[in-house]
Amino acid sequence: MLFPPKDVIGIDIGNYAVKIVCFSEEKKVLKLKDWGYIPLSIKADVPPEEKKAIISQEIKTYIKKKNLQAKYAAASISGNAVIVRYVKLPKLTRKELDLTIAVEAEPFIPFDIKDVNLTYSILNDAPEEGEPKIDTVLVAAKREAVQDKIDIISGAGLDPLIIDVDSFALETLYDRLAPKGENNSVLLLNIGQKVTNLSIITAGVTRVVRDIFIAGATLDKAIAKALKIDVAAADALKKSRVVLVTDEDKEAAIEAFDRDGIAASKAASGVLRDLYTEVSRSIDFYLSQGVEHSISKIMLAGGVSNLGNVGKFLSSEFKVPVEIINPLAFLPEMPKNLPKDVLPSLAVAAGLALRKMKDWEE
Repeated sequence: MLFPPKDVIGIDIGNYAVKIVCFSEEKKVLKLKDWGYIPLSIKADVPPEEKKAIISQEIKTYIKKKNLQAKYAAASISGNAVIVRYVKLPKLTRKELDLTIAVEAEPFIPFDIKDVNLTYSILNDAPEEGEPKIDTVLVAAKREAVQDKIDIISGAGLDPLIIDVDSFALETLYDRLAPKGENNSVLLLNIGQKVTNLSIITAGVTRVVRDIFIAGATLDKAIAKALKIDVAAADALKKSRVVLVTDEDKEAAIEAFDRDGIAASKAASGVLRDLYTEVSRSIDFYLSQGVEHSISKIMLAGGVSNLGNVGKFLSSEFKVPVEIINPLAFLPEMPKNLPKDVLPSLAVAAGLALRKMKDWEE
């Protein structure tokens, strides 16, 4: 293509659903070209190759149905397949680092260096004991996990331009959403079905990245165990009830004789307290680095974030404001056909879609 389109489709391939966002730019103003939320109901015993083919076909069908002309796609990975480390390295030129990064990174990466795709970004100069050094973020992703995403995107008839990390896609999004000149520290929590992505961003730069394996599926299992029901029924109950945070919430549930709601809330609260404990450890680690700013607010994304009172519960535990992300808040107008409960699920896909062709041309 002599003049390739600059639009990139952001595709967040989750365990529960595929989320798709595509923007277009008209006179330097971004507009939503289209969005998609495709639930996945793939049985656990389906072979990996067949699973990839099913997801590819779902994406392909969506693109054909919507008549999207974009050729390029960005996807992302998270969980056990990727490691992010913030480390000090000797001060070298970018050319020197390109040649030696595998050797420099190997002590910090718990995978065989031959089995990963490795990249890095230089944050700033950071002299240490008189020695010239640089603060660097290292990202190592298992080749197999990266190839799986490439296969899915290619199988859908798209060119996979980049495989990002969920947390960095959220940083791209928050950079667009944040007030100009914001210098505070913000905690982003993307609570999905299998994993919660945690990022702490200070002055526009991600300083802590961590994946926590307490998420929607953990809630389902806890509710299923408490009520002696199957996981599918627990998932449905999770969506129809709220976590009872205040005394008023609890009194209303008791007056309504909502035994299932009370039991589900108790089970969910236990899981959310475990999540609170894990997130607190990451905040403590961040503060131990001698930073100037404590966490000023928490931004929630992901499908679980908009379930009844999750934000209210976390705000009461952390004692800071909690907001649910609207990943399209920077647009001149909101689409009328987009359900409010789907919005937070599109956060990673929106961050991926904001990656323009210039990101690869530079």
